[in-house]
Amino acid sequence: MENSKDTQHLKLRAVILNMIDSSLYQVGDRFPPEMELCKELDVSRAALRKVLDELQQDEYISRVQGSGTLILKKRTKFTLNLSAFGGAAETISGYSALGIEHFRITEITAGEKYAKLLEVETDDRLIELERIRTLDGTPAIYTHNVLVKSRIDYHENLYAEIASSLSKTMGWHVETCDANIQFYTADAVLSGMLRVPVGAPLLRIEEIARQVDGLPLDYSLDYYIADLFDFQIVRRKH
Repeated sequence: MENSKDTQHLKLRAVILNMIDSSLYQVGDRFPPEMELCKELDVSRAALRKVLDELQQDEYISRVQGSGTLILKKRTKFTLNLSAFGGAAETISGYSALGIEHFRITEITAGEKYAKLLEVETDDRLIELERIRTLDGTPAIYTHNVLVKSRIDYHENLYAEIASSLSKTMGWHVETCDANIQFYTADAVLSGMLRVPVGAPLLRIEEIARQVDGLPLDYSLDYYIADLFDFQIVRRKH
């Protein structure tokens, strides 16, 4: 769990990144002097310099003694298509590299919760996967999937892109997807995993993918760092 210093550091980093991303500044603009920022943000100079040093290493800013701080770039905004079904590769655009930073797979018993969601018996065996997906090296999404062991085949590609593997590798055809979308804020666990402050805005998407006959194939729960995405949805007239 984060200590208070780590939490304050992440919050300060998020505040400064949001300032850089705002319409108040353009690439090439000069950032306010340190003493002015310290007063405005009510932080110590040591705390501010630690964040600015990190942002310089990440090439968001350039700091030259006597010349001040220049903005070199803003964070890339990725597009999440909420109308599309699939994994990150099928629903997100605007990135150069998609990766996995954290990966955990376990076999669990369904219990009452998953037995109801996936329409299985409480003692059926399930495959549970947890991953942190990165976009251009930045943690962006926490994904949690649960699949019925008897309904899938183990395959090395399954765990990278579950949706495409279910259809291409195993022959399952996803016909519908029941989705619940909510705005959410990061708790201590998600804060540590996604490296955002406690209370940072997230988009929470809970889904059950079903094949043609309605049989549930996959339960998923994903948390997206809201500040990294533009959300897109296509609305059609019926």
